[in-house]
Amino acid sequence: MMIRRKYVMNKETVAMMEHYDSHGAEQAMVVEGENTFLVAQPRLDILNHTLNHFGLDLDGGLAGAKSVLGGKYRLPVCINAQLGMVWFSYIHVHDLEEMNEKETLVHTDYGHCLPVSLSKNQLIFKRDQASYLHTTFHERSLGKKNFYYEPGSGSTFCKEPGELHYRVKRKEE
Repeated sequence: MMIRRKYVMNKETVAMMEHYDSHGAEQAMVVEGENTFLVAQPRLDILNHTLNHFGLDLDGGLAGAKSVLGGKYRLPVCINAQLGMVWFSYIHVHDLEEMNEKETLVHTDYGHCLPVSLSKNQLIFKRDQASYLHTTFHERSLGKKNFYYEPGSGSTFCKEPGELHYRVKRKEE
């Protein structure tokens, strides 16, 4: 199996699993698309290197996740909201198959089957957290805002001729 020195996670990254070489050094087994290979770095180093690649760091990623999801344990970390990347890339999960009450087989879009030592319900919860985190950061990165208009409130959204942006106008009393 091919061993890479460094790796930057990307939109084809499906998962990273812990692996040890014959000398006991931690490596990462990476599943990317239809390929599987080893990287001579621990998973946490790869994650931090990837975050640094996008001008971020792990502490900032965790702080951002906590601000959206609250102070939970083992939070997903958003690497790049435009790519939709998290620890275990939920965007590539095709199906979750319960093996027993404490183990689940994760089927990916690329045909990989990865056993995970979590119940199916725990994985569904984690996938939902990651999806919510991704959606929240993606919306924030686009700079778009949703406004809820209450008819009869006396406020109107108007765009004046020649203007680029809408303004809120309140009914004069």
